[in-house]
Amino acid sequence: MLLLENRLDLAYKRYMSTLTEIERAADALPPDQQESLFEWLSDRMRRRRPNSTSPHSVLDIAPVSLGRVIRPLSPDDDLLGEMLEERH
Repeated sequence: MLLLENRLDLAYKRYMSTLTEIERAADALPPDQQESLFEWLSDRMRRRRPNSTSPHSVLDIAPVSLGRVIRPLSPDDDLLGEMLEERH
């Protein structure tokens, strides 16, 4: 018995070249084969993106130094405060 991946290579690679054609063919499959296709595609996507199971966070980014501080922040630098004051 050929694996699903091998059957897809033999049967579909040569004849389908657009996503619409692939979707139409997948839609015509019986439910059990659609499920197999879904599992195969999910496994393939996981293998291509090995870190896709871990959530991404801004905290994962390494800190970057932009140099020394030219001058400390003062109350005049509070743009958010200015924007909020204009709302009243």
